[in-house]
Amino acid sequence: MNQHILWLASWYPNALTPYDGDFIQRHAKAVSRFQEITVIHIKKDEKGVITKDVKVVSSSEKNLHEKIVFYHSAKTKSRFLNRLISSVKYKKIYRQVLEKYIKENGKPTLVHVHVALKAGLLALYLKKKTNIPFIVTEHWSGYFKEAKVNIYNSGFFIRNYTKRVLSNASLLLPVTQKMGEVINKTVVKIPFEVVPNVVDISMFYYKPFENKRFRFIHASSLNYYKNPEGIIRAVKYLANEGLNFEFLFIGWVTQDLVALADELLLTGKYIFFRDTVSYEEVAVEMQQASSLVLFSRIESLPCVLLEALCCGLPVISSDVGGISKVINETNGLLVESKNELQLADAMKKMILHFNSYDRLSIAKKASAAFNYDTVGKQINRIYDKEFEK
Repeated sequence: MNQHILWLASWYPNALTPYDGDFIQRHAKAVSRFQEITVIHIKKDEKGVITKDVKVVSSSEKNLHEKIVFYHSAKTKSRFLNRLISSVKYKKIYRQVLEKYIKENGKPTLVHVHVALKAGLLALYLKKKTNIPFIVTEHWSGYFKEAKVNIYNSGFFIRNYTKRVLSNASLLLPVTQKMGEVINKTVVKIPFEVVPNVVDISMFYYKPFENKRFRFIHASSLNYYKNPEGIIRAVKYLANEGLNFEFLFIGWVTQDLVALADELLLTGKYIFFRDTVSYEEVAVEMQQASSLVLFSRIESLPCVLLEALCCGLPVISSDVGGISKVINETNGLLVESKNELQLADAMKKMILHFNSYDRLSIAKKASAAFNYDTVGKQINRIYDKEFEK
């Protein structure tokens, strides 16, 4: 059933932050195979790189229409006042954009919010003004108390507005079962259906190769939550055992990480670093690797894990978020978060028993579950159910 779907995205790739919410864009591409959708995202341009006022950048590709609105907010000496002015301007611009959109295209049948705050506030506005229902896909790991910044320590307004958004949504689509359960237990009771992240299997696919040297790979932002320091220390344990392997880090490499690897005498012998590269290059590197390693302190369902599986890589990961629903004895190993000795032991097992994994089978199962068509059809079926209510 083809309907008029409007997406309001709190995060979305744009000219200022090209990787921000890229997983949401992949969801959009998946759904646009079956529905015509418009995505609206409002992005603050703090430094005035793109505009000193307001600028709308629109693009279309088949059924997917993207409207990115950049706005600049002048700064004062008060941080609180800056946030207040920016927030007021954000809502004002968003309302103007929505009203113009509806005037030109008519009322959407359904609004689909991606990440409750801040875009969910505009879904509330539309529901109150025009009675348009909305659903919410949630990716934010801040519902887990382990996160440094979470809904429980972010202050009254964030907790209150998040609760209001979710309370007024007709359905929640978390990317993992655990996220849905945590939201229902700690924030608000709301029916939910799990919709996983999606993988572009035209790039991430199985490609056989001969290992010259066993290679672990880790691709991420390399921030606190990903715990790259813990991985480096685990590599040191493994190196001390004399095993022949290498470890490639891809991401925002910091001097502190390089210094730690240097201090442990690992750089250039066991550990290699590459700065952030394109998705195509990440896919190529994965196809030349033996195993993906994740050692996150907290996660929902990381896209890089699904991409690695689609390439046929067995995965070693900390048992956090919804990862245990995906990783099992056929495709990887789970370890305790922050347990570096256990991680080193799992890496040793992976090297010694790598040939017991059926890489082609791993790739086929993951590709079937997380491709554009599978996830797009699932969301499309959810839309049909919503239309029938």
